[in-house]
Amino acid sequence: MASIVEPTVVIKSVRVKAPRERAFSVFVEQMETWWPATHHIGKEPFELIVVEPRVGGRWYERTVSGLECQWGTVLEWDPPNSVRLSWHVGPGHDSPDWVADMDMEKASEVQVRFTALDGETTIVELVHSKLERHGEGWEQLRAIFDGPGAWVTILESFAKVMDAEGAR
Repeated sequence: MASIVEPTVVIKSVRVKAPRERAFSVFVEQMETWWPATHHIGKEPFELIVVEPRVGGRWYERTVSGLECQWGTVLEWDPPNSVRLSWHVGPGHDSPDWVADMDMEKASEVQVRFTALDGETTIVELVHSKLERHGEGWEQLRAIFDGPGAWVTILESFAKVMDAEGAR
């Protein structure tokens, strides 16, 4: 059976060696331990990434000097099953640097689902949708998110941390 490709959606998944509850917890509570350090929007590296654990909570990075740069908002909070976040980050119009536009009508959505395969293994599926909301050039943004340096790299980094933790 052929899979249907939605042009405004990017779907990626990874298998991790961790119970679903632990995978969810590390994903949302310890993001700075696995999120690639090169993927930040502040003018300096982040030291903390926060997902406030409630609908309406903020998703943001805090830089080493204490500045906060918001990435999005928590749209759905259903531990340990899923979290859905608005995504406000994209390339700046006049610069190659990534910036946040907090207009909700211009935000895409990132949903992450955690499905237990057994007591020690979890599938983490990330669905980045509504990319057309980013406006002109969204097709290039989709290509970036679907490419090897974006969600693939981010989920692989998460899996490495989870797998190393499980090996202890």
